[in-house]
Amino acid sequence: MVAKARKDYRVDYPSLYADERHGDTDLRDKFNSVQRGHQNYLETWGPSCVLMVVNGLLFPKSSAIMGGLITVGRIAYGIGYKMYGPKGRLPGAIIAHLGDFPLMLLTFYTGYKMLNDNKK
Repeated sequence: MVAKARKDYRVDYPSLYADERHGDTDLRDKFNSVQRGHQNYLETWGPSCVLMVVNGLLFPKSSAIMGGLITVGRIAYGIGYKMYGPKGRLPGAIIAHLGDFPLMLLTFYTGYKMLNDNKK
């Protein structure tokens, strides 16, 4: 999405975000919304992958389902952010959090289970 937005709004590298050099405020806000949605995805993807791997050792199906929810939610988040600006993030955020919050909680149970299984 960002590569297409760069072409559409004429924001060339190395600029990460559009500023006053890149046209009117409305176009800048549209590009910056696409870029922020993408950046947010990247910021959350690494920790989500670590949680999926750790929990996947003992609970592979649950981990995969929660990872799928995170992925679908983050895609919806980015699309909503692109189309409606910051107000469009909510539906995707809710879907993503239906995956990431339970995954975080499952991590504590996974750790507990790993510690107690080793004591036997």
